[in-house]
Amino acid sequence: MSRVIDALVAYRVLKLLITPFNKTEAFRLGIIDDKGKVLIKSKEIKDKPNSAQLRNAYTLLIRFVFNLKRLLAKVGVKGPLGSRAAAAIAFFKEQAGDQLSDTAGLDIERGVYKYLKKEGFEFELSENYGEPLTEGTYKVKHDIYNSEGEVVINIDEEVYFKETTDIIMGYDVFKHKDIYLTTEDLYVWYCKTKNKTTHISKTW
Repeated sequence: MSRVIDALVAYRVLKLLITPFNKTEAFRLGIIDDKGKVLIKSKEIKDKPNSAQLRNAYTLLIRFVFNLKRLLAKVGVKGPLGSRAAAAIAFFKEQAGDQLSDTAGLDIERGVYKYLKKEGFEFELSENYGEPLTEGTYKVKHDIYNSEGEVVINIDEEVYFKETTDIIMGYDVFKHKDIYLTTEDLYVWYCKTKNKTTHISKTW
């Protein structure tokens, strides 16, 4: 029975991915606009008179998919969609906790990956991908968005990398100040590691 539920969760993710924003219940209730922009944040829902109805239309799973859909529109087929999708899945898995089985998590990863490939999105990994990063301070290649579509880490902002916490769709994921990133989001400039300072040009 649990395997059937896992499959249903993955199916719901794919169904939401192909459903236009303006055909969703969240749009009808005014939570988002037709581009997926958030008009009522999740933390504001509890203060609304129809909070129960709004919560059902804007669950954790739905917010996760909406975030992915906004990323699709922002980065384009050759943008850093793969790494951002992996980070979004990591955040969703953390928030879902025990409600999401390991099998369901893998089903969602596979489903998202297949959908992105079908839509023509390219998963480009750097030529140094697979080489473990040294613990230290790096910079990010592009703006990093949260689940509400807001920029929470700006391009070229420094982040501290300690260790990978998960591997999703082939990307090494880690957490920085409650925000998930992948090592593909980083580049070395004057990287201050524990043992030395290294200078490598910004390339991608």
